[in-house]
Amino acid sequence: MKLETIYVIEDNKFGKAITEWAEDKRIQVVPANQKKDDLSEIVNGVVLFHENHNFTKDDDDMQTEMSRGNIPVHKVDINGTLAATNSNFNMWLDRNRPQSLLILGDEEIANNANLQNFLKGIEN
Repeated sequence: MKLETIYVIEDNKFGKAITEWAEDKRIQVVPANQKKDDLSEIVNGVVLFHENHNFTKDDDDMQTEMSRGNIPVHKVDINGTLAATNSNFNMWLDRNRPQSLLILGDEEIANNANLQNFLKGIEN
């Protein structure tokens, strides 16, 4: 599996955390506007990070729209068991093989200590 491009919501603290991680992995990051960009025509998958199934309305609406367009969606509970969460995510990546991925998450997730631990376990 090889991610080439990650799309994150611009001006979002969570998006900035993902950008910093992706730059280390040499993955291109493209800021996107959740309301204006037609991301369903660009991305091959969506990952929605959350804490205990708490989603922002915008993120929930976006993943619902993408799912309706037959774009694979994966939800990551950042407060879940790290080993299982990483394993499930890596299997999802292997199964769906997205080259361009939209990563969504509430700004508060950027402050969650589990985020960096999870990102370290992503195979790319």
